Amino acid sequence: MSTEELNNPLDALDFDSASSHEKQEALRQIIELHDPELTRRVLSLGMCTEEEDLVRIEAWRALGMAGASPLLNTIREAAGQLVRNVEEDEDVQIYALMTLALLPVTEAEIELARNVIESDAYILLQSAAFAVIKANKQLPQAVHALESLQSHPEFGAAPKGNFNLYRDVRNNEIQR
Repeated sequence: MSTEELNNPLDALDFDSASSHEKQEALRQIIELHDPELTRRVLSLGMCTEEEDLVRIEAWRALGMAGASPLLNTIREAAGQLVRNVEEDEDVQIYALMTLALLPVTEAEIELARNVIESDAYILLQSAAFAVIKANKQLPQAVHALESLQSHPEFGAAPKGNFNLYRDVRNNEIQR
């Protein structure tokens, strides 16, 4: 494989004739995602309901490496759209949320995660949403979400521990 193919493994792939397995393998080769064109192609795969779910899941996994991408807002918006779609496959939704847990998020994604947790969604989907909040506990919105979840039957003990950890870190910073 050439250096260019290592940087963009999707370039070497003819999508019209590629199998699901070949697409998955190409997506697994992505180790960084900064190039806007490659990011658009990967996001397109992640959002395409015509693709097999395993291809879409690999696309969302790769999108988790796009933290410095100029398309970060587009990725976050697409993930939110996918998670809010009740017709969407739950496994793909879980990976979209896991991607958000790896990326810098805004108040909108924290609110989305809280809404998923407070819904009657599948517990693994709720857990992925909780991961978004937990990964961003340095944000005031995440702290507020953790506080609001303290009485949640599944996540109540975890928010208390995370909130106390945040408060301890914050108190140590104030004392310095």
